Amino acid sequence: MSEPYIAETQVGRWTSDGVRKAFEALGFTVREWPLTQHLEKQVPADALFFSPEFSKVFGLQYKTLYRNDEDSWPIDETQHKTLLERRWIFYCCSELRDVSDYGIALHYARFYWSRFNFQPKLLAAGLFRGPAYVRWGAFYRGLKACRIGARVRTQSDLQALLEPYTGHARVREVHQMQEFFLADFKRRVLFAEQRVR
Repeated sequence: MSEPYIAETQVGRWTSDGVRKAFEALGFTVREWPLTQHLEKQVPADALFFSPEFSKVFGLQYKTLYRNDEDSWPIDETQHKTLLERRWIFYCCSELRDVSDYGIALHYARFYWSRFNFQPKLLAAGLFRGPAYVRWGAFYRGLKACRIGARVRTQSDLQALLEPYTGHARVREVHQMQEFFLADFKRRVLFAEQRVR
């Protein structure tokens, strides 16, 4: 029977904290904003002034490592279809096996594009077994170079990215996604999904 090394909610929280700290270390101000209300109420006044030259949206779908004959991350087929439709959302698969490493959770993260054919699990063993992934440094460089994420110039752009999900479906998708970020590279601000405490 397969079981997780660490609960997915913990892995997601610790990795999100790592993303926030990494942006802060790069000189960004981190602001949290709610994402589960209607869109008109989702974007705070400050976010209405995103840099039209260089704001990027990216989402992370956290996966925790399961122990079995081969360590792996289970993949849900319905969720995978959603990620295929939203190329700006990435699988963030944590290799964390010990809770004492929580402070460096971002260093244990693999970022996968969702563009692979569905498979019920991603295997943790071997670099060349399964889809390609990158670590945080390469992920951030790709984000900055516009190879990762979706460029957002206006509130309408943001609305178009989030549009397919409204009401209860929207809330469910946001919670399943785990984390949503809007990075304004010109003003050096990271808007991060506000966590429900």
